[in-house]
Amino acid sequence: MENFRKLFITKTGFVPRTQAQALKAYLEDIIGSEYYTYRAVNIHPLLEEPWDFQEIDRLLAKPDLDLETIQILITIFDKMLQLPDKEQALFAAESINALEQRYLNQIISLKKEAETKAEADTIRTILQKYQYLAAINKNRPLLRTFYLKEAQLTFNQYREILTDPQKDLIPYISLLFDLESMEEARQEIVSALKIHPRNEKLHFIVAEFNFRIGHFREVGTYLNKVYRLIRDAKGKDMCSFWGIGGKTHG
Repeated sequence: MENFRKLFITKTGFVPRTQAQALKAYLEDIIGSEYYTYRAVNIHPLLEEPWDFQEIDRLLAKPDLDLETIQILITIFDKMLQLPDKEQALFAAESINALEQRYLNQIISLKKEAETKAEADTIRTILQKYQYLAAINKNRPLLRTFYLKEAQLTFNQYREILTDPQKDLIPYISLLFDLESMEEARQEIVSALKIHPRNEKLHFIVAEFNFRIGHFREVGTYLNKVYRLIRDAKGKDMCSFWGIGGKTHG
């Protein structure tokens, strides 16, 4: 019988901290099925109280975080701010400020770099950092909108080099959705589809646009029209949800 300990050794040394990370690592063959099962049932969810301050500190110490982690941390900090415990509230406030300042400093540095040589990847990173700042301020509408608008201004400033449908156009349209600038989003969708008429994700953006403006019938109708273009498995699943492609949701 295989040594029990060997079942729980990851191939890369990566240790998932959440159930979502464990699942992603398993799907990408970073951890084995036994280790995934073990971590999936034994990880203490970060959002659950009592909060794991050691894990929170570990995450805050990382030089950069993904959007999902930032959203989790901000949810925790916003809860802490509502508590009568002054120490926890102070910790939360200082952590939010530290995260915000970190990404502001990164943006300043990246913008200086862009002034010398504007490359698409640099601008994409700036836009990403603005999205992070918007996420940090999700419960502070004025600041959230301010950072989203800064991202919008930055995109338009460098529009000529931001032409990739996956990396640039679709994220920008999603940004307009977040700003509730639906007419501008519609114009961007029409323009993008003229250049990339067979891009699957753009067609799903059209469906999302119809959903967001309350035209629910149009979602299924539109997906039915473009179903033959869909090759991606996730895209097929989305169509199935709307009863397209031989399957019916529910």
